[in-house]
Amino acid sequence: MAWLDLILKISAILGGALAVLTFWRAASVRRAEWLSNLHAKFFETASYKQIRRALDSSEASTELSQLRADIASDETSELVEGFVDYLNFFEFVASLRKLRQLKTKEIIMLFDYYLRLLGKHDFVRSYIREHGFEELEALLKECVDRKK
Repeated sequence: MAWLDLILKISAILGGALAVLTFWRAASVRRAEWLSNLHAKFFETASYKQIRRALDSSEASTELSQLRADIASDETSELVEGFVDYLNFFEFVASLRKLRQLKTKEIIMLFDYYLRLLGKHDFVRSYIREHGFEELEALLKECVDRKK
């Protein structure tokens, strides 16, 4: 009887360990799917291409100059609306980080260059601060400002 009790206890421990391992593997797969979806939303759809191109261009580029001018004059234009959508995407990502659904390391792996572009332009940083993108501002402070 003692052997049967010992075998049952060992089986329960092994079963519990296997269940935990299975859970962590499934969670890793779900996390990878999340990251893949974020990647696809940002890079594979046309939604953010114009703003990515504008922020990545030289200071003298037409699109960047137009964006800066529209924001300075507080005009609503397609370019500004696209810019706000772009910032909302990163605010969402930063909010997922705050909720501990994404790790800072994962965000940097996917979006480091584009976060640095947001941090590069003073008018963009001012807009982020003045228009309530608190989580994005915190993300930029941690990921971009500390690298300077």
